[in-house]
Amino acid sequence: MDKKEVIWSIRAKEEFYNILDFYIKRNGSPTYSLKLLSESEEITELLKTNHYLGRLTENRITRVIVKYEFLIFYEISKDYIEIVSFWDNRQDPDKRIDKQ
Repeated sequence: MDKKEVIWSIRAKEEFYNILDFYIKRNGSPTYSLKLLSESEEITELLKTNHYLGRLTENRITRVIVKYEFLIFYEISKDYIEIVSFWDNRQDPDKRIDKQ
């Protein structure tokens, strides 16, 4: 399978940074956030060559990878893979806009 660039949407970046920041403040340490960052980078590397790693969502366009209590939503285009949302399942689901 061809290798594709993985990009993050503005929304996904914002969600991810907010999650990292939340756990730094909550735990008083960056340790957990650094672990989450590392694992997210590993998933990103896997997606570059394993585009269909996640399962299709109801809209039949977006795919999702479940990693612990996090959902990573992404879409595959001809030239790249875009992570469109990074969601912590422990958050209030009513906060989620445009649910996948």
